[in-house]
Amino acid sequence: MPATRRRSSKSAVVSEVKKSTIVPKVSGAIYTRNSEGKMVMTETPTPPTKERRFAPTRPAEPKITLEEYISDFKVRMQINNYEVMEFLEDCKRWYNLASPHVVKAFNYSKEKIEELTTTKEEKKEEG
Repeated sequence: MPATRRRSSKSAVVSEVKKSTIVPKVSGAIYTRNSEGKMVMTETPTPPTKERRFAPTRPAEPKITLEEYISDFKVRMQINNYEVMEFLEDCKRWYNLASPHVVKAFNYSKEKIEELTTTKEEKKEEG
């Protein structure tokens, strides 16, 4: 009996050690201090898996007629054309707002470069 006890006590100790040394896979960890001031690692929640949003197979027969397909296409093209025109208007507004500032910055840089080159040339002539 004493031999059996040793084995069971050893296996209990071994299982406790194994449990404490197993490190779970953590996708992201946050380290914070607990009330005792010790660093504690907490696991961040894993993001949900993506589910397929569309049907994996084609339906047996179409649910709408050819005329409905055509009218749907026309409506989608009208929406697309409207969005493109709005985008172009936004680009024009941005250009009109930004172009004076860009021209001003370009002219300022050009003047400063010309000033620096003329002062450098004058120093060469003097020296």
